[in-house]
Amino acid sequence: MASTLVSMPSTNTTVKQYAFAARQGTDWSYYLAHRPAYPQSFFERIYSYHAQKSGAAWSVAHDIGAGCGVVSAVLASRFDSVIVSDPNDGYTKLAREYLLEKTSFPESKFKFLQETAEESSVGSGTVDLIAACECIHWTTPDVAIGEFGRQLGAGGTLAITYYTRPLIEGNERAARAWKAVWDAFPKKVQRYGIGENPYKIGNTALESLEFPEENWEAIKRIYINSQGTVDSFMLDDRIIESRVKESEEKVWVEEDDDWCDVCDIEWLKGYVATWEPRLQESEIQDIWDELEAALEGKPVKTRTPIVMILATKRG
Repeated sequence: MASTLVSMPSTNTTVKQYAFAARQGTDWSYYLAHRPAYPQSFFERIYSYHAQKSGAAWSVAHDIGAGCGVVSAVLASRFDSVIVSDPNDGYTKLAREYLLEKTSFPESKFKFLQETAEESSVGSGTVDLIAACECIHWTTPDVAIGEFGRQLGAGGTLAITYYTRPLIEGNERAARAWKAVWDAFPKKVQRYGIGENPYKIGNTALESLEFPEENWEAIKRIYINSQGTVDSFMLDDRIIESRVKESEEKVWVEEDDDWCDVCDIEWLKGYVATWEPRLQESEIQDIWDELEAALEGKPVKTRTPIVMILATKRG
């Protein structure tokens, strides 16, 4: 990534915990090394939206679906305290180790909870900002968004974000081979028995998420590096009905270098390996061979599409 990236703490040990689907282990060291890092501009968009409100509070943030805590680490620099929650066994334990060993923040800065997005022990109206990054598609969104609204105080900010696989630029042959990798992925999903909704939600760039007007206002959807369409998010043709309202603001941001990178074949293979269910290299060896031949041993530029939804809890 570019030099504007947030410097995230690194970990020298390999720790395996349950994966998103609770079927196999996730090596978080590997995950962090083969996923796009959140740039400073990502957080500044969220903070700028929150700061525009009269009397915006910076006391409590809640990082939902926190994984090993990379977003929590950044939120902790702006909020007095951060709730770190995830439903998966072992994730909050790992997040505690990650945040306390690799940052300078005291343990009192954080509260760690193993619980779902749909049902939380957090008190009503006690949170100023909720971040749900790269996780909403694994929830029951209507229920989760209702729960987010319960936790937020009046004027609180909800930030829901999702990025999809990076797209290859400047090498048409490599781009075709990379697309073929992802054309094989939905077939694996169907065989693996994962429900369709997570992929339908992602395919439509979260446009199926609804924010009832009696509870939410100032809804802003920011599409970055998507070329003016949600097609960049589609892995296949499975979609779900859009519930975007005319009152919602849409912002299209193109050529955002903070979400571009220069990657080699090993990073691309590593990125695919972070998705669930695991698509083994041997299952599509001919496609990987074609991609490697197209790259001719050289790295290639990638552009990652991302959508950010910002919403305010009504008073």
